[in-house]
Amino acid sequence: MKLRMILLPLLALGGFALTGVAIARFNAAAKIGPPPIAPAPIPFPDRVAGTGIVEPASETILVGTQVGGVVASVAVTEGQRVTKGQPLVELDAREADARVASARSKLAAAKARIDAAEARVAQLVARPRAEDLAEAKALVEAREAALGDARGRLERLLKVTDRGTTANEQPTLEFGVALAIAQLADARAKFARVEIGTYPEDLAVARGEVRIAEAELASVEAEVAQTEVARELLIVRAPIDATVLKLDARVGEYKSAGPNASALLRLGDISTLHVRTDIDELDGWRFDASGKAVASIRGGSKTQVPLRFVRLVPDVAAKRTLTGENGERIDTRVIQVIYALENPPAFVQPGMLVDVAVAAKPTP
Repeated sequence: MKLRMILLPLLALGGFALTGVAIARFNAAAKIGPPPIAPAPIPFPDRVAGTGIVEPASETILVGTQVGGVVASVAVTEGQRVTKGQPLVELDAREADARVASARSKLAAAKARIDAAEARVAQLVARPRAEDLAEAKALVEAREAALGDARGRLERLLKVTDRGTTANEQPTLEFGVALAIAQLADARAKFARVEIGTYPEDLAVARGEVRIAEAELASVEAEVAQTEVARELLIVRAPIDATVLKLDARVGEYKSAGPNASALLRLGDISTLHVRTDIDELDGWRFDASGKAVASIRGGSKTQVPLRFVRLVPDVAAKRTLTGENGERIDTRVIQVIYALENPPAFVQPGMLVDVAVAAKPTP
């Protein structure tokens, strides 16, 4: 009981002491930190201010693929300089290669059919050939000799008065004469056909076969061209001389094609850097395209880079480039002006935000 009477007042006194210390610290003056870095002074007394984003002179090009497929190889790295037409990414081309090989084999067969059809036309045009005429003439002469021999044997038989055992040979010899006459007529008809050469109808049919073969060749050549184009589309090439800004393709990944597909990589010509500047529409009447302009690099640097006017985008649009500042207006429309950075520092890269100041028009 006595111990409690002693502890309670001690605890109360300790609580009062702690409360006093807390109140003293709360009311103490705040520590003053280092002064903020003052921005570089703007050299224009009257100016139009805007926010700019650094971009390549060619703007940023999102390079995709026209056909979907699995990435087979990536030939570039980020920051690499590429030339127009240089292969960047190649998709799996095994199926396309097989189609190209099949189409080329059809092409070889179509060319062979044309050669055969043209050879047939040449063969018909070359008739009658000397050797064919000689052969047909020799056959006629042989059949004439055979007819003369058959007639001679029949005549000799008919001159015999006492035939004896040869009395039954007359029908046989008469048949032989008739057969020789028929064979001679066949040989003369063959000679006449050989002598005429090629009939116009046969030559027209042969030339028609040539035209059919040529049409088939044209169709197969178109098929070969189509398969080769499909094969070429599997190779993504650089559209311009540029630098690889961002690479989003790795071997083994499947990349789809279409308007909603992600880009394989980002390219841009950074030999010259531009600043896409947003100027509030409320200041549009004060903007002077011929006025001098500077870009202030954000951060601790006080670097200011002179700007050269390039062009004005003739389309007022909603503001999209946001700085994240608390007092920034986002429910406004802006005029976009493109400036070129003259001799920018090496650390300035596409995507950086800069503050742009443009000498305003003189006001009355």
